[in-house]
Order: sequence, then structure tokens, then C-alpha cells
Amino acid sequence: MKKMISFVVIGLALSACDGNKNIIELVCGENDVSINMSDNGDTLNTVINGSEMVFNIAISASGARYISETETGIVTLWNKGEDWTLFFDDEAPIYCRIK
Repeated sequence: MKKMISFVVIGLALSACDGNKNIIELVCGENDVSINMSDNGDTLNTVINGSEMVFNIAISASGARYISETETGIVTLWNKGEDWTLFFDDEAPIYCRIK
């Protein structure tokens, strides 16, 4: 059931994008984020400020949460409805808007 809800949430976010329906363009604070979701929704191929990262789906009580482990720490993208939030390690959340 949770996975089905995640697909619905992700589908809503994708429908808000222009052009290629698989790509979501965000501005998160001062960060440019481009997200290309896999067909099954389990991974996100992402570019944040020119750096490519792969995010894997993670357990979330609400919405869809994706994490990526980097050399400098953990980066999290969380989505609920049309809202996206970016986290670098345990720093304050960075709220995003769709371009």
C-alpha cells in the first residue's frame, strides 16, 4: 500500500513538470536539482549543482524518501505531493520549488 501511495505521489510531481515527463527540475535554496526517476520509481538519477548522484528509495512514514551516500555524507530527497525537500546530512531542511 505504501509503495502504491509513493507512486501516486511521484506521479503527481512528475505531472507538474514541463517537457520530458521523467525529469523534474527543482530549485532548492541555492541548489539546482534535476531528477530523472527510474521506471519503477526505486531510484532517482539526480544532478545537484552539476554533481551526478544516484538516490535509492528508503523507508518513509509519509511521502517518498530517497537517500544517496556520498564521500562527504548522506543526502536525502523527500517528496510529498508536489513538495520536495533536500537534506544534506543532519543540516536544516532545504525546501524546493519546481522550476
